[in-house]
Amino acid sequence: MERDGQYYHYLTKWMHALNRVGRVTGDPAYNRWAMELAQTAHAGFTYVHPGDGRKRMYWKMSIDLGYPLVLAMGQHDPLDGLVTYSELQALATGEFGESSWPDLSTDIGDMADICREEKWSTDDPLGIGGLLFDAWRIAQLMVKGGFGTPDLLDGVLDAALLGLESFAADNPLKYRARQRLAFRELGLAIGLKGVGKVQGCIAGNPDLFGRGGPLQRKVEALTGFVPLGQIIERFWLDEKNRETDSWTDHREINMVMLATCLVPDGFLTV
Repeated sequence: MERDGQYYHYLTKWMHALNRVGRVTGDPAYNRWAMELAQTAHAGFTYVHPGDGRKRMYWKMSIDLGYPLVLAMGQHDPLDGLVTYSELQALATGEFGESSWPDLSTDIGDMADICREEKWSTDDPLGIGGLLFDAWRIAQLMVKGGFGTPDLLDGVLDAALLGLESFAADNPLKYRARQRLAFRELGLAIGLKGVGKVQGCIAGNPDLFGRGGPLQRKVEALTGFVPLGQIIERFWLDEKNRETDSWTDHREINMVMLATCLVPDGFLTV
């Protein structure tokens, strides 16, 4: 924490933001920039493990991506990378039809390989929210034919459900504002905004997802936790709760997360 550096999961959010701007404005330059960022970040954060010869990832790199600051791998970083790269590739080769741009196929393959043996379950609210965000993106990409690892959706939904059950059982929302971190809770609230969208997507595409199958049942179970997001949103909309040090110490990211929670569709869409 005391050393400046770059986190992979921040860079993927920039990739997603650039991709969304490209889609909304119709200017493909933003998508190209996102793909160039993806290739540069991938080259910096991934490495071949000397023990088994497989690709792995560093959690934190120096600002110039020249050397790692934290050797461990972020739990959801490979999943986030796989989904984000697939999103960029789908837009570039689909709507924009820019086949001459950077090809992320090899990078997507690297991430799919890393994801193959990973476990996604977490009781961290921000992590659970990220899983729900990824689940919705995977579902959208599957409908568009732009996701090559469709079996991953089942595991991501499983992990999100386990995480929500653990989070609800611990009931950390009972604490006062000064004992809570708004941006982490709001991350969960944003992810929960996508649950209904996943449910509608699966129900509306039975040939792809199956009719009344396990995916549909898991999403139906997830809908029972949607009110948690509403509770979190109301809590941080209260001005008194935004006067505490826990809010003001992280005001910039808290405000961005609250704004995204209130108007989530631009962020949630691929």
